[in-house]
Amino acid sequence: MRLSQYVGQERAVRQLVRGLSGDRVAHAYLFSGPQGVGKKTVARAFAQSVLCLEPSEGDACEACPACRQAQGGSHPDLFHLAPDGATLKIDQIRNLQKRIRYRPYLSAHQVVLLEQAETMQGPSANALLKILEEPPGPTVFILITDRGHGILPTIRSRCLPVHFQPAPSGEIARFLQQKGVPAGHVPLLTLLADGRWDRAAKLAAEGLPAGREKARQLLDSLVQTGDSRIFQVAEEWDKDKEGIAEFFDYLALLLRDRLLIAGAGGAEVPVINGDIAGDAHGWPLPVLLNALDMVMAARRLLDTNASARLLVEDTLLKLRDLARGESLTPSTAARR
Repeated sequence: MRLSQYVGQERAVRQLVRGLSGDRVAHAYLFSGPQGVGKKTVARAFAQSVLCLEPSEGDACEACPACRQAQGGSHPDLFHLAPDGATLKIDQIRNLQKRIRYRPYLSAHQVVLLEQAETMQGPSANALLKILEEPPGPTVFILITDRGHGILPTIRSRCLPVHFQPAPSGEIARFLQQKGVPAGHVPLLTLLADGRWDRAAKLAAEGLPAGREKARQLLDSLVQTGDSRIFQVAEEWDKDKEGIAEFFDYLALLLRDRLLIAGAGGAEVPVINGDIAGDAHGWPLPVLLNALDMVMAARRLLDTNASARLLVEDTLLKLRDLARGESLTPSTAARR
């Protein structure tokens, strides 16, 4: 893919294309932004443009030997570093330093793609800083990070910042439609993608998450659900904090839709779960509102050190009692 053809990060792409077109390529860039918004894809396209033997207005030609080798991952002047385990280690930086001390073999520049740059710790970060302070000839460094604040300020100051934003929801929705996602599913999947192209592609390929149907079934049967079933559900997710987070998210979205339906008096409302939102299932508006507040509060607590299992138990027990019109069940911790 040519750099200028990338959709979804127009500001970042324009910044890079301007530098290439004006022959103003910096010796180091810091690509920062949320996970899954296209940083690595743009970095690879930018690297290919830098390495291209016949570039045109900032774009790679995609036909020369340098382009073909860059696309195939075999370009001798393109170096790629990723964490060895949890961190980028000093030995990796030292080995890189040895490899880039020679002049480029094929292209006018060497390019280093350095993923998860925030994982560099003291020794490795200082080793890279020394290289950036005295760059070895025509070498372009592209540091990629989801957490720009995790990069040493002294390293950040030697890089040209390129910021990446979450993709607009309209672009995510169009992408899902182009992938053949049914129209009724697009609003929910757009929301779940959360501006991330990688997540949007996964959702387009896999369809609606199974967890959403599980949340709907549990919500619809909650009035009849006994304590033992609630404890069983909590136990199933005991070690899956991410799964619990998604479960709470689905519950909140379903309750949000039903709250809108209950308050609309039969008028059409913009629901997210259009295919399964149904009606309010007899829950009065105050109950739906309190239930939504309860689920959102539990979701926030999940991001703290609260016990995930106990949080699921307490939330479902209290939701059930709320739906039954009963006084709320004491917390699980108090009952055991």
